[in-house]
Amino acid sequence: MSEPAGDSSGTSARTGETAVLREAVDRLRAEADGLRRAMRSRGVIEQAKGMLTERLGCTPDEAFGHLVQLSQDTNRKLADIAAGLVGIAAPLEGDTAVDEDLPVPGPVTAPAAVPPRLQDPHPPVPAPPAAARLTPVPGLAARYHLAASALAGADTPEELARLLHEVALAPLGVLAVVLGLLEPDGALALVGSHGVEPRRISQWRRIPPETGVPLVAAAHGGGMVWEFDPDRPGERPPDTGRIVPGRIACAVPLRRGDRIVGAMSLGWEGRADRARAASRYVDALANLAAGHLLRVGAAGDGGPGLEVPGGEYWFRAVLDAMYAPVLVLSAVRRGVDGGSITDLRVGYANAAAGPGPAEGRRLSELHPGLVASGAFERILGAAADGVPYEGWTTDFTRPDTGAAGRLSLRAVPFLDGVLLTWRHRGGAAERAARLGEAHRLAGLGSFWWSAGSPGLELSEEALRMLGLDPGRAGATPAEVLACVAPADRPAVRLLARRLLAGQRNATLEVAVGTTGAGPRTVRVTAEALTAPAGGPARTVRGVVQDVTAWHRTEQALTAARARLAEQRRRAGAEHRMTRALQSALMPTPTGPDPSASGLDHAARYLPAGEQPRVGGDWYDLLPLPDGTVLLAVGDVSGHGVAAAVGMAELRHALRGLCYTGAGPAAVLGRLNTMLCHQGSRHIASVLCGLLDPAARALVWSAAGHPPPAVLRAGTAALAQGPAGTVLGADRATAYRDAELALRPGDTVLLWTDGLLNRREGGSGRPEPLLRAAEECGATALADCLDHIVAGLGGPNPADDSCLLAVRLPPAVEPGPGR
Repeated sequence: MSEPAGDSSGTSARTGETAVLREAVDRLRAEADGLRRAMRSRGVIEQAKGMLTERLGCTPDEAFGHLVQLSQDTNRKLADIAAGLVGIAAPLEGDTAVDEDLPVPGPVTAPAAVPPRLQDPHPPVPAPPAAARLTPVPGLAARYHLAASALAGADTPEELARLLHEVALAPLGVLAVVLGLLEPDGALALVGSHGVEPRRISQWRRIPPETGVPLVAAAHGGGMVWEFDPDRPGERPPDTGRIVPGRIACAVPLRRGDRIVGAMSLGWEGRADRARAASRYVDALANLAAGHLLRVGAAGDGGPGLEVPGGEYWFRAVLDAMYAPVLVLSAVRRGVDGGSITDLRVGYANAAAGPGPAEGRRLSELHPGLVASGAFERILGAAADGVPYEGWTTDFTRPDTGAAGRLSLRAVPFLDGVLLTWRHRGGAAERAARLGEAHRLAGLGSFWWSAGSPGLELSEEALRMLGLDPGRAGATPAEVLACVAPADRPAVRLLARRLLAGQRNATLEVAVGTTGAGPRTVRVTAEALTAPAGGPARTVRGVVQDVTAWHRTEQALTAARARLAEQRRRAGAEHRMTRALQSALMPTPTGPDPSASGLDHAARYLPAGEQPRVGGDWYDLLPLPDGTVLLAVGDVSGHGVAAAVGMAELRHALRGLCYTGAGPAAVLGRLNTMLCHQGSRHIASVLCGLLDPAARALVWSAAGHPPPAVLRAGTAALAQGPAGTVLGADRATAYRDAELALRPGDTVLLWTDGLLNRREGGSGRPEPLLRAAEECGATALADCLDHIVAGLGGPNPADDSCLLAVRLPPAVEPGPGR
C-alpha cells in the first residue's frame, strides 16, 4: 500500500529541522570550546600586556596590538608569544633562554597513545643532588606560565590532570599523570588521573601509608622520588607497585605553603637524563597544581581525600565543641627536598587549648616544657612514623596560669602532621578514678544509707564483693541479706538493729557467696550518725573489705603453728628417748682401769648442736686380759634411734671379738661379714687399735676411717697405714694391720669425721686438728681435748662427733748412783 503524499512531505520537513538544530549545536559547542581555550590563555596574555605596557610606556590596547603583530609575523599562537615574554620576565630556576633564542612551544599535541604497562614496577630512586643534574631544558618558564593560566580553568581533578599533561608535561615526553591527596589517617587517595588505565586507578584508589609505594613515599617523605627501569635485566629491582606506565616514573609531593597535601606521579617513556633535567620544572608544577587540586576538590562532591579537614570551618567548629584542648599540627621539615621533621606548626588550636593566638607558631615555641620532658621527640616520631603516641609528662607549664603540672598526652597521625590533645592530671575526675582503683586493689567497698531511702547505696567494688551487678546504683536490704551465708544472717540483722538504735560503730565478719569464686569472707565496719541529742540513726555509712585471703592465710598459719608444735613435741620426745638409749647402750667403761698400766686417757662425746640430731658416733677404751688396751672410734650412718641401736650392736660385737685374741684387721673383717650377712641398712666407719703399753706399740686397722694421730715433742702427725673400706659395703673386702712404734710421753688421738666435716668452714682435712693439738703442749689430756674442740669451732651443729686421747707415761730418768 502506498503512503499518502502529505506524510512524505512532513517527514522531510522534520529531517531538515533536525539537521539545522544539529548544526547549531555543533557551532555552539565549537564556540564554547574556543572560549574555554581562550580563557585558559587569557591570564598569560593579560600578564604579557601588563609587562609591555610597563616597559614600552604604551596603553593596554597598544600592547595587545603589539602582541598580535608578533603573532602574525612569527606565525605563532598569541598565547605562545605571551607565555614566552612572561617566561623571560619571570624565569624558572635554571632556565637561561632569552627572547629570540627562546624555542617557544608550538601547537600542543599529545604523543601517540602507548598502552599502559600494569606490571614491571621498580623501587624508588631519590633524585640526584642539584649539582649532579643535567642542563635544564630551555623554554620551561613559558610552558609553566601557560600551565598556570590553563589550570585556573579546571573544574574537576580529572580535568586538572588532563590539562597538566596536555599543556605542561606532554612536550617533555610524559605519558601519564596521577594526582593524590593525603587523608587524615595518612593514606593517599587517588582523585585525578590522565593516561592511566581506569582499572589500574581503581585498584590503587586508596593507598595505605605503610605500603612504600613511591607516591606515598613522596607524600610522607617530602622529597621527589624517582623510579628507573634498568636496561640490564640483572639489575632489575623488585616490584614496588608502580601505578603509571613508562620506563621512568617520578613521584613529587604536592605542597601548599609549608604543608604537604598530597603527591603527583608522572610516567615517562623517553630518556632518563631529559626527565631528570626537568626536575625543578616538575617540582614547580606540583606546587602550582596543589592549590588548584584543593580548589576543585572543595568545590566538588566532597569525596574521600578531596577536602582537607584541618582547614575547614566545619572541622574547626567540631574541635571547638570539645572540652579537651586540641592542636592541628603540620610537619616542619629540614630543607625543601623532604628532610627530616624538625618541628610541628600549629594549623589550628581549638577554644580549649588556652588563650592567646597559637596558629602559625611552632610547638617547641608554644610549649617548651614538652621539649625538656622528652615528649616532644615522641610527638615528632608519631608524625614521622605514623604510629600514635600516648604518654604523660611532669615538666609542663600551663600557658593560661604559668603553673607547672602533670600532663597526659595523645598524638594521632593526621595528614602530614598530628592531632595533639592533652589533659591536666589531678582533677576531681582523675582523683575519683584513682580512688576507685585503690579501692579495687585493696578490696574495699563502701555503702551509705539514710533515713527514708528505699535501700543502700553501694560502690562498684562493694556490689562486686556481694556478687551483685556492679553497674546498678544500689540494692535493697533484702537483696543484700540474700548475699550473706545463712549462718551469718542473724548476726547481720542484730548489727543492723543496733546501728539503727543509735550504736555509734560496729564491726562484723560474715561469709558471702559470690558466683564463680566460691564463698568469701568480708569485714563490715559501719558507723551510725545520730542527732546531737542522740536517738535513732539518721545515716549509716561504712566500708566492706574482702578479707578472704587474710582469713585463709590466718587459718593456714594457725594450722601450721599447730603442726609445728606437734612436730616439736615429737622431736623432743624422740631426742630424749635417743639420749636415754644412747646412755644405756654406751655407758661409762667398767672393768680394769687403763690408768693401772700408767696410761693417761680422756674422751669427749659431742652431740650435734641441733637438738633432734642424735647420731651413731661412738668410742671405746677397754683393757684386755693379755695386757693390751682396746682403742676404738666409729661412726654408723644415719641419725636417731636406728643409728643409736646400730652403734650399740657394732660396739658390743667389736668388744666381744677383741676378747678372742684376734688382731684389729681380723676383727674388722668379721664385723664386715656380720653387717653384710644381716643385710643391715647401715654402713659404718671404724678405727680399731690394740695398744701394748709395755712394748710401746700400737697395732691398728681402719675401715673407711681416718688414721690415728701421734703428738710427740710438740709435733702432731698422722700415722701411715691402709684406709680400708667402710663396713657393710663389700663382703669380699680384706683389711690389713699397721704397727706404730711409740715413745714415752707420746699422745695418740682418735676422732670421728663429724669433728672436721662442717657446713661452714669445715673442709674435712686434719690439719686444723693437728695444729690445735700442737698448741696443747704438756697440759692435761682433758684440757687438751677441750682446747682442740674449741679451736675447731665447738660441737658440729649438724652432726655428732667423738674424740679419744691416750698418753704414754714419760721415761723415768735414772736416779743418782744408778
